Amino acid sequence: MKTIDQLTNVDKAKVMFDRFKNEIPDFLEYTQSMAERISRDKDELIANWNNPFLSFHQWLSLSEQVGVTAKRYGKSLAKRSNVFSEQLFGGYAAIFTNHCLEQYGLQHAKSQRFARAIQLFYLPEKQASPTDQQYLVLEMHGGAEYAAICTDADGNNLVFDNRPQAEAEAADCQDGLIVEL
Repeated sequence: MKTIDQLTNVDKAKVMFDRFKNEIPDFLEYTQSMAERISRDKDELIANWNNPFLSFHQWLSLSEQVGVTAKRYGKSLAKRSNVFSEQLFGGYAAIFTNHCLEQYGLQHAKSQRFARAIQLFYLPEKQASPTDQQYLVLEMHGGAEYAAICTDADGNNLVFDNRPQAEAEAADCQDGLIVEL
């Protein structure tokens, strides 16, 4: 048997389906409503978009792919674990589906066990709290393309446990930028 770290995204989805079949229809409904909301509220979402890893248009494309998959496979997604896991959690569209699963688990899961299983499989090991916040300082050197993480005398990245220390380091830099971890 594989450890959690060895499970693929599809494997995890299959386990979730097999253990929590009664949650799957509601999760699928939630995912479809998220995809519809993204399509419907494009202007508002574009204006407030702040994800540095994906553009809004990439996110829209992923949500549309999931919507097309939901229409194509219909009720088979809620009845067959292979269809559910491979179609929704394989490939790039899984970025959107994983996000929906995380949000569903945090806010809408009917079963506390399902929410805990999502945390185990999909969320980081340690949820950061405001007191756990750490900071890096980037020295921009005239632009983002020249940015470098500030280091100590031995070349180790400086990681600050409180913002005032990070601000003091940034003040000593040429165009210092504080990044929350």
